[in-house]
Amino acid sequence: MKDIKLERLSLYNFKNYNEAALEFKSKVVCFVGNNGSGKTNLLDAIHYLSVCRSFFNPADSQNITTGQDQASITGEFERDDMPEQIVCALRKGQRKVFKRNFKEYDKLADHIGLLPSVIITPYDIELIWEGSEVRRKFLDSTISQQSKPYLEALVSYNHALLQRNNLLKNFGTRGGHSIELLEPWDYLLIQHGNFIFDERKKFIAEFATEFKNVYQTICEGREQTDVVYESELLSTPLETLLQNNQDKDRILERTSSGIHKDDLDFTIGGMPIKKFASQGQQKSFLFALKFAQYLFIRKHQKHNPILLLDDLLDKIDEGRMMQILRWLKENETGQVFITDTHLQRIPELLKGMDIQNEVWQISKGTAVKV
Repeated sequence: MKDIKLERLSLYNFKNYNEAALEFKSKVVCFVGNNGSGKTNLLDAIHYLSVCRSFFNPADSQNITTGQDQASITGEFERDDMPEQIVCALRKGQRKVFKRNFKEYDKLADHIGLLPSVIITPYDIELIWEGSEVRRKFLDSTISQQSKPYLEALVSYNHALLQRNNLLKNFGTRGGHSIELLEPWDYLLIQHGNFIFDERKKFIAEFATEFKNVYQTICEGREQTDVVYESELLSTPLETLLQNNQDKDRILERTSSGIHKDDLDFTIGGMPIKKFASQGQQKSFLFALKFAQYLFIRKHQKHNPILLLDDLLDKIDEGRMMQILRWLKENETGQVFITDTHLQRIPELLKGMDIQNEVWQISKGTAVKV
């Protein structure tokens, strides 16, 4: 299995970095420093270069240094023993630009999957606590990084959904209701929605097994967990749902059924993890989700994704932490970037496990190799 390696990272007016240049030599890279120093911003810059967006701020303009009008992120990677330079350029009031080896992409979707990554942060708790949209994003992000047809179908479905909802709002504003005007959008929703539904079913069948195996390793076989796919389409065809809900959609002025309502059900011991799991169990569950995501992408991409671990020791006891680090070593993961608030804590743990690493001390938007 080949690694994808980030060798150099350059930032200009990105978040709290006016200008920075980092060169990486080791497979495991540690960013250490106080909260608010800019450690997580470095992980987010790498995430940007992988999937064309921030993990934390959906509005690109929010990632430009305060008081500045433009920013850039440049990464020099090695993939299949060949150099790859990726540049992301952000400018207020304009669309972002991505270039691969000096050539601009026609569509950002063409870049997704070239440099796969998996990020694990304390914000992942939203997968358990927030609504279904967060879990669908996890689902879509995982499948999209290894399947361009899925990503294209998802973009087409969301476009058709937006147009259908706008039409329903217009019906409500102007009065009247035309089934004939809805039919073209219904056709597209059915066409792309059925494909997405089938792909999600296949994904969960494979992913759930991988997830349970990872969780058993982290918790040493003490707890039983599961991930179950929930969709109206499991019992009723999408075409029937759209037909049966026409009156409801007209009243609500939006499309009430479809794969945009799908969800994932997380359980521990057969009970909802949100209500019945401890904080430590929830954290282990999230690590298992993300590591299973990593293994799924690696299997289908034939490359080790870059792994981004933010605040790894947050709410994790030492026993579970050692299991996680042991999992990383035994599964021969690719390049890993880790943040921590303690200068020596993670480097010492890695050294004790004979894992080579390098340490960068981060302070107020500056990075110095220790």
